[in-house]
Amino acid sequence: MEELSPRAQAKRRQITDAARALFLSQGFARTSMDAVTAEAGVSKQTLYAYFASKDELLIAVVGEALQTLGSQQGIPPARTREELRATLIGFGERLLDTMLRDESIAILRLLLGEAAHVPELRSTFLEALPYQLLGRGTAILAGAAANGVITLDHPEISVRMLLGPLMSYVVFGGLMSNDAPQRPGGETIEWLVDAYLRTLDFTTPDATTPTLESPDAGGAA
Repeated sequence: MEELSPRAQAKRRQITDAARALFLSQGFARTSMDAVTAEAGVSKQTLYAYFASKDELLIAVVGEALQTLGSQQGIPPARTREELRATLIGFGERLLDTMLRDESIAILRLLLGEAAHVPELRSTFLEALPYQLLGRGTAILAGAAANGVITLDHPEISVRMLLGPLMSYVVFGGLMSNDAPQRPGGETIEWLVDAYLRTLDFTTPDATTPTLESPDAGGAA
C-alpha cells in the first residue's frame, strides 16, 4: 500500500475504528459495508476507495489490533546476565499486558472464528503476532550473544521455550476463559524467565541469579 497523507491516514483509521466496533459488537458476518459507512460517517465511495471488500477491511482491523505490542526498539543489547533477565521480564510483562486486554482477546476470538473463511487472515495473524514476537525475542537473545553474555546457536528456536509458557496464559486465561482475562502476577513472570535462563549457556557464571521458588498462588492465572 502506497504511503498515505496524514489526512488520508486519519480517514482510513476512522473507517477501521468503526469497522472494529461493529465486528466486535455484532460479528463479522452480520456487519454490512453499509453499516460501516454509517458508523464511520463516510460515503460508500470513500469506503471502497480504501477497502475493496469486507474481507480486506477485516484484515486491516486485525492487523492494526495485533500490532499494539510494546516495542523493543531503543533497548540496548544485554551486557550481563542480570540485564538479560531484566529485558526478558520486561518483554514478558509487555506481552501479557497487551494480549490480556479485553479488546485484544476479543480481536483474537474474532480472528480465529473468521480465519477458516478468510485465508488471508492466517498470514496476517502470523506476521502480526507470532512472527513479531519471535523476532523480538530472537533479537534480545542475539544481542546478548553478540555481547558475549551467552553462547546460542539458534536463538530463534530457543526463544520458543519462553514464548510458549507466556502465551499459555493468553490461551487459558483469556481465549478459553468465560471470565475476564487473568494476567499472572509479576512473580510468575519472573519465575518463568528464571526457569528459561537456566536453559541458556552463559559464558561466565553469575552468582546473582535467583534460585527458583514457586510463585504464590495469587500470581497464577
